[in-house]
Amino acid sequence: MAEFDPDHDESDLPDLADRDAVIRFLERNDIALPERLTIEKVKSRGSWWAIDDESFSFRVERHPSGPFPSTSATGRGMPTPARWHIRKRYTYDLTTDEWDVAEHMREFDFDAGLLVDAEFEQLPNKDIWDQALGRARDAEDPEEVLDDQLSLTEQKYRATFDDVPEDHLEEMLAVLEQAFRRRAGMD
Repeated sequence: MAEFDPDHDESDLPDLADRDAVIRFLERNDIALPERLTIEKVKSRGSWWAIDDESFSFRVERHPSGPFPSTSATGRGMPTPARWHIRKRYTYDLTTDEWDVAEHMREFDFDAGLLVDAEFEQLPNKDIWDQALGRARDAEDPEEVLDDQLSLTEQKYRATFDDVPEDHLEEMLAVLEQAFRRRAGMD
């Protein structure tokens, strides 16, 4: 954040009393927002507001979920099997017109049961896994089919979850391998 200017005139600063006043200020003044932040996100996810004469700040939590949609085909919200939980504080300095963005938390989490369901029971992944399971049941060497399918899945996950800790990625793949083995009768 820029240094405080002792010569600034406080009468030029807007009088922002609450969250709604800040949102109106952002909308009406065409303030450039930090990357990936939108007015809609500020409205729907902004929390823990702090407003004073020279700045305002709020916290936004995001839950990016990689290849897994967070809503079902019916449009109803549902939990995703794997996602980040990211919390950032956005502070806007009214005297300098600059944003300061501080990331306070970043955690990756996945639910093994939801992961298996998303891969083996939900379209379009269900068709891919069903075909691989059929090939494994008919193959002379089902381990080779399993290795091929897990290799493709690993490539997809590495591309999609490029910043996920290696131990989480390996754990996700191990869960899918175990589910494949059980479904193919290889356990």
